Amino acid sequence: MQYFESIEHAALRGVYLAIGSFDGLHRGHRHLLEKMTQAAQEDGAPAVVLTFFPHPRVVLGQASAPSFRYLIPLEERLRLLREFPLDAVIVQPFTSAFSRIPAADFLSTLKSRLGLRSLWCGPNFSLGKGREGNVAYLTEKGAVQDFSLYVVPPLADAAGPIASNRIRQALSAGDVVQAAGLLGRRFAVSGTVVHGMGRGRSMGFPTANLDLWPELAVPGYGIYAGWVHLAGRRYAGATSIGVRPTFANGATHEATVETHLLDFDGDLYGATLQLEFVARLREEIRFPNADALRGQMMMDVAQTRRVLQEGK
Repeated sequence: MQYFESIEHAALRGVYLAIGSFDGLHRGHRHLLEKMTQAAQEDGAPAVVLTFFPHPRVVLGQASAPSFRYLIPLEERLRLLREFPLDAVIVQPFTSAFSRIPAADFLSTLKSRLGLRSLWCGPNFSLGKGREGNVAYLTEKGAVQDFSLYVVPPLADAAGPIASNRIRQALSAGDVVQAAGLLGRRFAVSGTVVHGMGRGRSMGFPTANLDLWPELAVPGYGIYAGWVHLAGRRYAGATSIGVRPTFANGATHEATVETHLLDFDGDLYGATLQLEFVARLREEIRFPNADALRGQMMMDVAQTRRVLQEGK
């Protein structure tokens, strides 16, 4: 699979193309890409994805921290795209200047740099300045500029179309099971282990504090059971996300993500961990003292074992 840092760096001919941010690369995205790549293979044509970073909503001021968080980093998006029989992926830097390109000019670039042959999208897709290039526009231009347009109905469940915003909402509510159902895989985050306050160790439950990309989505405050992936091995883990209210004493603390690896003994500082969330055990609460918290942590660990044993 070829990789290009922008459309201007690409030089392809006769491509089948899907365009989008593809944040999360969830089941809906996969549905579209599976249909596009299958059709490209049958036609003997190159299958290409054009994706954006940063997210257009951020650049256009339609989203901002903390309301918007990426479901996966760009590196993970590219890794997941490699699972498809794609010939090329183009990561176009999305800037204010790029957002002002008229739809006609954008299409001209796609024809000149990619030899656009077939464009695949959902019914609400649009491109170009002011979302001018909607489905009706693209249908008309396709007849003139000799490319076909395939509008793929969105994949949906009982609650409606599967979309990245639904996954963000589920995560915010701590519903990692619903998020997994929409993603088609369990939600996971990766980060580097950094030094914390050491309170977990002092209570007999050493935790690995993760330094995560600040723009990455994480589940809402609470305690979670999940799997911890480290150097090719998998460990059961109980993860806490929140501000550690038992030790706050009325002060405001920055939220942390810390996990206790069950049946592990070793130095984790500087290591890269991936946390795979399986279930939410409970909300984050303030305990009257450290002993009460320790007792609850013992129950959390026991429940984590049961949940992971049942769910494998």
